[in-house]
Amino acid sequence: MNTFRGLFLGLSILLSSVALVAQNHPNFTGTWKLNVAKSQMGTTQVTELTVEVDHQDPVLKYVARGKADGQPFEETESVTTDGKPSRDSHGVRVEANWDGPDLVIAGTADDKSMVYLVRLSLSKDGKTITRAFTYKDDPEQRHEIYEKQ
Repeated sequence: MNTFRGLFLGLSILLSSVALVAQNHPNFTGTWKLNVAKSQMGTTQVTELTVEVDHQDPVLKYVARGKADGQPFEETESVTTDGKPSRDSHGVRVEANWDGPDLVIAGTADDKSMVYLVRLSLSKDGKTITRAFTYKDDPEQRHEIYEKQ
C-alpha cells in the first residue's frame, strides 16, 4: 500500500511540474508589426512587415504580409513547438523547440545543413517580440523588433 501511495505522490508531483513548465511558454498570438527603426535588418530588403500569429500550443500558424525590394509579398506558415519536423512553404525541413521561454526554430536542408535559425522571445509585458534570425546566405544576423498592434 505504501508503494502505491508513493507512486501516486511521485506521479502527482511529476504532472504538476510538467504543467508548470508548460505554463512558462509564452503565447505569441496577435498582430505584430515590424519596427524597422529599432531592428537590425542585415542585408534584407524588407521595408514593411505585419505578422498575424495564431498560437495554440503546440501549433503556431502565421501569415506575414509586407514589402521587400519594393514588392508586396505574403507568406503563410505553420510549425509545431514540440520538435516534430515539418516542411515550410519553401520545402525546408523545420523543427521548433522551446528553450526556456524562447522558441527556437531551425530550418535545415535535406542534407541536414543549416538554412536558417530563428529565436523568438516575448517581452515580459507581452508587447514586443524579438526575432533573432540567421540565414545561411546572409553573414549578418538580423535582430528584428515586432510591436503588438
